[in-house]
Amino acid sequence: MAPCTGFSIARFFPAITRKLYKHQHRQFYQRCRIASMHMSENLDSTLEKIKSSNNIFLMGCPGAGKSSVVKPLAQRLGMEMADIDDDVLEPYWNMPVSKKLAEVGDKTFLELEAQVFLEFKPVTTVVALTGSQPMNNDAMAHAKRLGVIIYLDVYENDILNRLSAMKVNRIVGFNEDANMEDILHYRRQFYEKHYDIRVICEPNDTVSSIAEKVYKAYTNFQAKSGYISTRDKSFSKISNFLNIAIQGLAPDGGLFVAKYAHPYMNHSQWQRLVDLPYNECALRILEQWVSTDDLHQTKLRSFVDETYAGDEFASKDVSPVIELERNQYLLELFHGPTGSFKDMALQLTAKIFNYASKMERNALKSLVLVATSGDTGGAVMNAFSRHSDNTDVIVLFPEDGISSIQKAQLTSFDHPNCKALGIKGDFDFCQSAIKSIFENKELESLYADKFGYRLSSANSINFARLLPQIVYHAFSYLLMVKHRHIPMGQLIDVCVPTGNFGNILGAYYAKYNISNRVLHKTASPAIDILKSSNLERYIFEAGKKRISTANLFNELEKHKKFEIDCKSELFQTIQQDFLTGWCSSDESLHTIKDVFRRTGYLMDPHTGVAKNVADQLSLGSEVPVVIAATAHFSKFSEAILDTFDIQKSSATSKPHDLMAKALTLSDFPKNIIVWHKM
Repeated sequence: MAPCTGFSIARFFPAITRKLYKHQHRQFYQRCRIASMHMSENLDSTLEKIKSSNNIFLMGCPGAGKSSVVKPLAQRLGMEMADIDDDVLEPYWNMPVSKKLAEVGDKTFLELEAQVFLEFKPVTTVVALTGSQPMNNDAMAHAKRLGVIIYLDVYENDILNRLSAMKVNRIVGFNEDANMEDILHYRRQFYEKHYDIRVICEPNDTVSSIAEKVYKAYTNFQAKSGYISTRDKSFSKISNFLNIAIQGLAPDGGLFVAKYAHPYMNHSQWQRLVDLPYNECALRILEQWVSTDDLHQTKLRSFVDETYAGDEFASKDVSPVIELERNQYLLELFHGPTGSFKDMALQLTAKIFNYASKMERNALKSLVLVATSGDTGGAVMNAFSRHSDNTDVIVLFPEDGISSIQKAQLTSFDHPNCKALGIKGDFDFCQSAIKSIFENKELESLYADKFGYRLSSANSINFARLLPQIVYHAFSYLLMVKHRHIPMGQLIDVCVPTGNFGNILGAYYAKYNISNRVLHKTASPAIDILKSSNLERYIFEAGKKRISTANLFNELEKHKKFEIDCKSELFQTIQQDFLTGWCSSDESLHTIKDVFRRTGYLMDPHTGVAKNVADQLSLGSEVPVVIAATAHFSKFSEAILDTFDIQKSSATSKPHDLMAKALTLSDFPKNIIVWHKM
């Protein structure tokens, strides 16, 4: 598809357009001003009043195609159209915009441009902003009060080609010492902080294609995305994102899922993300799942940058992909502060939870109840103690079902708001106990009335915890493309050691081929789970929201199983989405030993399970396999030392000593932040 160089031609030949349309321009400008007299003069209008105006402001770099997209978009939506340069500024100044810029200089031009724009009050209009307006905060605050700002995120090379073809040599910031590329880089910071909706455009995108993308993005926004319970047959009880972040479990005992269709990007749009760092990819993925009405993108960006662009994670890639052997790759998810993949989501979730609690302005303090099979508890305590200042945490863990280092990590965590309780039972009992507490309305009222608490969860039953897990699976694919292991669009398999089905469901939402399920007691306690909570979400999604998940999971509760007709559409869908396999604990440990001897890479028992199953299922296949490495091996030092027949004296029985001895086995990988004292 050849580059379209016809974008915004009228803008850069204003004298021609004014000869033809000067009268119409003035007429339109006056009509907008007259219409505005019927609007409230109160600039601090509520969100409801903003939406009733139904204005759309297209924002982007010069050459992004704003002026060209306005007409087809306005026609499609049945709205008025306006170009700020052609329909507002030039009629007001009675001269071309470029001439005014040359006459007064950059700084004064921005001030004068904003003054004119503040008098512009359109109604039901699609408006193409100038490329420089986002550089003035007053101007953009005015646009926000009047409507929705949509950012045309256009491929930079396309913009440079268009500007070159149109011989543009006079925009704000242009001088002999600054080239056009530098100006565009400088301006992006302003576009990034003012938009409500981002539209990612493909390389060589056409006017009609961009207009269609904007139309879909806007109509999705107007539809008010929301979340429903997997057990709500009527789909009538809709919650917003901040509410579900606090609630965790739906009131009817189901799990929250997005009501509407999942976001979709084509290969060309994904290609735009390949060279971006983790935090920028995370923002572009998450903002498609979270409505700007619920959590504005500027706030989401601050949370994402604080989490993934700072020093929370030891790897610069946050979740690097390592080439292992024979078309197999490891997605390392253990570079966070507690050495587990749970950090990847929880460091962000805690910030969102804290914000949601403050926005709710509820006098009650939050009590987060967590069941852990080993890693979740430590990750929750670490994240919420640091990032959520009005929250207490209680963690239930199976006393005899986790490693000694995991137990030490939980029981020695030193923070007044976090407590860990060992339970004589397995993880399923811990999780069922917490679910029964959530479903007990009398107990919920007691906690609120007597203790001032409202209950919530940070397990992956909480959709706000699940969403960030989509990101690292998508990012692993982008890294595979970036490092030329695969071309964009090639299928890969993702092999995940799964217990509560959250990690693998994140991969499912990221639209990959997925492998592996294990339900056996092993040296990898995080996958010793019978009742996988997030399996309910998958059944609901795979059944196209037509399956009665309430009936199926009530049956599971009563009879420890449920059955699906092998001739049903749901059964066929499951077979298309998943391959399953298992291995024994001994086989997993043998795999760890074998891989270490051949490659020098030392993995934990969960990753050992995934590697073993990947070998089984990919035998003879040319499809690349990305294996999720979910924890650092040193957290399972006892099992690792036993695997290599290393004698443990009484001096090495303490968790710290076990870990230190395990770390001497391998120089790779050690770049992990040391967790809190034990």
